[in-house]
Amino acid sequence: MTGRPHEQPRTPTGRALLDTTVQLDRTKYQSRKETLELLLANYEFKFATSLSLVEFKATIIQECITIHNQLRAKGARFTRARDLLLEKSHRQISLRAHIFNNFLAVFAQSSFEITQEEDELLAEKARLQLENIIPELFRWFSSEESVDAILKDKLRCDRAREAPLKRRAAYTTNLPSCHRGQNKTCRVEDLIRAETPELIEKLRSSLGKSDAESQLQRAVEVFESVIKNPSKELSVDDCRRAGDCLIAIEAAGSVTHALSSNAREWEPISEALDFEFVHITFPEERTRS
Repeated sequence: MTGRPHEQPRTPTGRALLDTTVQLDRTKYQSRKETLELLLANYEFKFATSLSLVEFKATIIQECITIHNQLRAKGARFTRARDLLLEKSHRQISLRAHIFNNFLAVFAQSSFEITQEEDELLAEKARLQLENIIPELFRWFSSEESVDAILKDKLRCDRAREAPLKRRAAYTTNLPSCHRGQNKTCRVEDLIRAETPELIEKLRSSLGKSDAESQLQRAVEVFESVIKNPSKELSVDDCRRAGDCLIAIEAAGSVTHALSSNAREWEPISEALDFEFVHITFPEERTRS
């Protein structure tokens, strides 16, 4: 009897850095999650970083908090809150829509087809669901369900360690301002001075005139401001402006591959830090002509 030779399962190899876009996509549509889990099975170890967790808190967790706070007001109506928060002019419109459509087991077609009492009950139901979803998102990112470890020793980011906190009715500020001597003990400035001078030159060589406003350019500006000013203290917004570059620095020496859907920033970053870049795409989502 003849047939195909038995295919041995591939042994996972490599240590993968998952950037924030990958972590966000793993919480979104089921099809994306399935695609990513198949890809991630090829790697022996999976890592995120503390700054990725900060960005995760600043995006999907923050939008959950924003929706929760809109729903907790006395007399809040689900359809009214949903319509207000899904105004097309807001930059997080797609993320908010994702939360309403995929996280909340609450649905009302139209405010014209529901009574005020029913609408208020739906608002209460959605608010209570978010009170479970918000801490669960933070727990998931920080657990072995998500990654083998969060790389945090280099940066020691205070904002990453803080779980979303609810006081009585509302959540506190998800990313409070950083103040050295009060709530900031990280070593981000020392890390930048020690590890970015050579990186700056490599990043500059990849920038063209059309990239003047790119995240790479902003990261270079943040790094140079710290190197030139010995007393410079970065805020959480500064760290987010340096975003992907700081995430890569946190992971340098621990990973072999960098996975992201953002090739524009991560290709040059990976080249500069000797990572093998893996561009994440979702071919099944392409619009067919």
